[in-house]
Amino acid sequence: MRSSCAALFVGTVCLSMIGASSADAGAWVPEPGAGYHKLASNFFRATDFFGSGSNVEEFTNTNLSYYGEFGVAPRLAAFGTVALTRLTQTAGGNRTDYVGLGDLDLGLRYQLVTEPAVVSASLLWKLPYLYDENTALPPGNGQNDLEFRLLVGKSLGRWGYFGIENAYRIRFEEPSDEYRFLFEYGASPTDQLYVRTKLDLITSIKNGDPISQGIGNPSLNPEFDLGRIELTAGWNLTSPKRESSSGRWGVEATYTRDLYGDQTLRGNTVQLGITFVH
Repeated sequence: MRSSCAALFVGTVCLSMIGASSADAGAWVPEPGAGYHKLASNFFRATDFFGSGSNVEEFTNTNLSYYGEFGVAPRLAAFGTVALTRLTQTAGGNRTDYVGLGDLDLGLRYQLVTEPAVVSASLLWKLPYLYDENTALPPGNGQNDLEFRLLVGKSLGRWGYFGIENAYRIRFEEPSDEYRFLFEYGASPTDQLYVRTKLDLITSIKNGDPISQGIGNPSLNPEFDLGRIELTAGWNLTSPKRESSSGRWGVEATYTRDLYGDQTLRGNTVQLGITFVH
């Protein structure tokens, strides 16, 4: 059975804050009617495993993902992400494949404070209704997640900006809840070039059902820890000084490396994306 601390946490948070967010967007919230969109091609490959008990020889996740956010009211934004995924896994000399949609993430983010730093709160709901979790290699565990996140961002002027995020993710049914931490730093050396780095940490609360077992996808164990670093370089195709009312396009390249973990895959991700801001 799940620990009762999850229910206590939900009640406390629901009474003390209302809001939502995305780790990709940081603490800042777009103005009503403004938005951000990103279409990205991602490739993850792993030939190693943090921990024990896995016979995976190779695992790949190639997907086309969409992330979007939109200002719906003063200080309030809605966001969501979904991906068309192809998974391949070789274990014990046998290969398994999956092609289809993965989890759908939907959320809201509300900006609580603007000075001396931007502080926002977010609510994210992971919806597992776009696939069959009983396939041999499912893209998700077929269960709902609910995440509460507090985000802090601070502009450093010509030296860029930094952000710190703390989150608690409730994973319904058997999997363990998670504590999540993210640190982000970014800068714009020119009007069109920008760079950023993120340190993303996931720690299992270890309150899951002890009889639960992992499913066919080795990246979806019911209890796992993972730390990774992300490096991104982007280029605005139109200088912000010349931006028109029709919006601004950009391109991004991101490399993510898994640093440490327990009971999960160890690999690297390469991403190429197109962005649009309006």
